[in-house]
Amino acid sequence: MFDVSDPETEMINWLNLLVNTFWILGCALALATLSYASWQASVENEKMRMVLSSPGYKISLYAAGALFSIGLAATSDRIWEIILWAILTILFIIQAGLSIYQKKKT
Repeated sequence: MFDVSDPETEMINWLNLLVNTFWILGCALALATLSYASWQASVENEKMRMVLSSPGYKISLYAAGALFSIGLAATSDRIWEIILWAILTILFIIQAGLSIYQKKKT
């Protein structure tokens, strides 16, 4: 009745699911980071900007940006989109590395 090896009759496209997981995790990580920073700012009676300026929060947001960019690069069809998302991913990784270096320095 159904040919299991035929991708048209497959119930779940596992590759598509895997690729879309990256940008969804990036969004979830960014939302969790911002939510926790908001809570910490309210507890410490500080501005959220001050809380987010700490290296730990920066690393988390850069990781979220990298995951999001990886996911969108993997789901893009046009080569120029893939190149732009890949460049953005590299920039997020560089920024995260610089924040890790800054955190270790202090």
